[in-house]
Amino acid sequence: MVTRFRTRDHLRPQVLSEYQVEWCAHCDFGTIAGKFNPCDVASFYTSEYYTHVASGDSGKRSASMLDRLRVHLAWRADRGVVLSPSELKPSQPVYTLCDVGCGGGHTMALFKQAGYDVVGIEPDPAARALASKVGEVFEGTVESLPRALAGRKFAVVLLSHVLEHSIDPAPALENLKSLIAPGGTLVIEVPNNAARGFQMYGPGWFFADIPRHLQFFTEKSLRKALDSAGFLVTEVIYTGYTRQFSTDWLAAQKAIRTHTGLNAGQGWTGNVWRLLATTAFARPDKKYDSIRIHAMERP
Repeated sequence: MVTRFRTRDHLRPQVLSEYQVEWCAHCDFGTIAGKFNPCDVASFYTSEYYTHVASGDSGKRSASMLDRLRVHLAWRADRGVVLSPSELKPSQPVYTLCDVGCGGGHTMALFKQAGYDVVGIEPDPAARALASKVGEVFEGTVESLPRALAGRKFAVVLLSHVLEHSIDPAPALENLKSLIAPGGTLVIEVPNNAARGFQMYGPGWFFADIPRHLQFFTEKSLRKALDSAGFLVTEVIYTGYTRQFSTDWLAAQKAIRTHTGLNAGQGWTGNVWRLLATTAFARPDKKYDSIRIHAMERP
């Protein structure tokens, strides 16, 4: 592992500690240096964290004509696939979903509308309160599954932007086997840290989100992690392009750079247009901000 960069927490600018991201070029994987316990990790989250609010609570910023042109051009080049119940074909006669790290329950609601029996697992009480309006929700994490679900099996187990928050992804992936029904599907979506957006902005990239993101995956490293845990990858999907050029995303990145002491202004607009020009027709792993993998337990 070699040091890739150091940065402060943009959500807690009063905390002057720096977090060091270490990177393994062979595995194409990164992690924050140091040892963390669940209490440490819990302290990283503020009441404004996006999973703690209802969908649609954040206001949209006004966009100029150039902003709208940039987003339109990105949209024309966007072939990413947003997670939908229709991409899954469970082998079980009853469609069941366990959403691990369900946040406020937005994805649970989508699957419930599609006819799934849905259950959520979420550590944050504010997010649990929102998700409980959709279905059963239990306190827990991917590392510490709720005892109430012992013995229950699900056709689909989902971790959407969760594994990167785990203290140790290896035992976390092992834990998930207890939830997956025979022939069931594990769906994991994480930020794609092979994306040029991450290469360009580093700790100022919106999906870097240090220190809440403790692990930094690419397709290569996520495949390795799943293989080591005894899973067989069945599908790879990239998603998240147009939003990288929206006024909200760019304003959030500028705020990150400001709150962490990075230069918020120099070359900002030029970088955005350069990112668009170099990614519109790039390979998926360089273009999209997220990667989603379907897997099943290896026979």
